[in-house]
Amino acid sequence: MSYKIILFDADDTLFDFYHTGQKSFLKTCKTLGIPAVEPDYDVYSDINQKRWDLFSLGKITKEDVILGRFKEYAEVKNITFDVKRFNEIYEQNLSETCILFPETFATLKELNERGKRCFLITNGLKKVQRGRLAISGLAPFFENVFISDEIGFQKPSKEFFDCVAENVPGFDKRETLIVGDSLVSDVALGINNETDTCHINPNNLPYSGDIYPKYTIRNLTELLCGIV
Repeated sequence: MSYKIILFDADDTLFDFYHTGQKSFLKTCKTLGIPAVEPDYDVYSDINQKRWDLFSLGKITKEDVILGRFKEYAEVKNITFDVKRFNEIYEQNLSETCILFPETFATLKELNERGKRCFLITNGLKKVQRGRLAISGLAPFFENVFISDEIGFQKPSKEFFDCVAENVPGFDKRETLIVGDSLVSDVALGINNETDTCHINPNNLPYSGDIYPKYTIRNLTELLCGIV
């Protein structure tokens, strides 16, 4: 299948969100005088991912993600801090921190040279995603950017997909491929809307349940080898 339109997720697909988040989290803790070491970020990261997945499924609100993640972290660590202030500083640090996967830039450049139309689709926050995109050098590769925080709907909802389809000239889902790391939001978005998906699965984890991608790759470079 020769795909003409590629819809890319952002975090843990193009952006190395683990190291971006870790750097921003530890910097925020230092600013606020909260004791923290690298393993503490892993505790927070698990909480954060769980809440974003629940948000994608429509089971909790955005505020339950944004503030709830820090409330839960504070409870787990048995510490007290101003979660609103922490979130403000953390989001600012995230928006100013951009760490890409090594293959990201070259992959997008090659796709553009092949005439592929690339778009960014993300459930992230407007301030964070716009800030990182601006300093990443990736913006010229994308025809448009779709952020749930801006359009009012999140992946994998039909409303999110419809918004993308309506704002991509000449959109044809038969010629479209969704690329992302999340089964819950990216692969489910494709399955729910009869659009092919490519799951980034760096650790080659087994699949279970009823969410299966059409393609599985371990890193972005493999996308160029026979898929697009």
